Amino acid sequence: MDLRIPQWCTTATIKVNDADHGIASAGEIFKINRQWKNGDVVTIHLPMHIYKNTWHENSVSVERGPLVYALKIGEKQALVQNKKDPENYGKSYVEIRPTTPWNFGLISRSDKEFSEQFTITKAPSITNYPWTSTNTPLTLTTRARRIPEWGLYNEMAGPLPFSVIYNENVPKQPEETIELIPYGCTRLRVSQFPVVGR
Repeated sequence: MDLRIPQWCTTATIKVNDADHGIASAGEIFKINRQWKNGDVVTIHLPMHIYKNTWHENSVSVERGPLVYALKIGEKQALVQNKKDPENYGKSYVEIRPTTPWNFGLISRSDKEFSEQFTITKAPSITNYPWTSTNTPLTLTTRARRIPEWGLYNEMAGPLPFSVIYNENVPKQPEETIELIPYGCTRLRVSQFPVVGR
């Protein structure tokens, strides 16, 4: 049997019938050679850790295991009558707008310190449909600073500020606590964050 360990898992442990069988590294193909019999159970433990990736304009994403996390944004929705092109796009549509600030930058940390700035909170129970902002099974909280100059442009988030500029030239805003939830739980999304100075 060949087991592929995902790249996001630094160290995986493998058991066969509750007995330790080995440890594997990220991206490794772990081979189990044995005589199998009915009832054998293979258990793989894939610990998840928080890490970042760097994207457009030197922004960073927050990831844990296989999931990308996005800012939890308050929502209000309204039915809008489509007066521009109802024939091709329908007579109406639902518009979702933010009710809470969304223009945050994460506070600069070294790669080593990055995961330490987050607090993980697990929901007491998981619903049958967890993929909404209110039903999310797990949230991350951290400290961030708002970037007042980063606003709406053409009714959507304006161009992403370049991180280094905001480290050096912009007056520092007070720190605030923000909440991140899995990307799939959001309808309004900010998942690439500028980095601001401490």
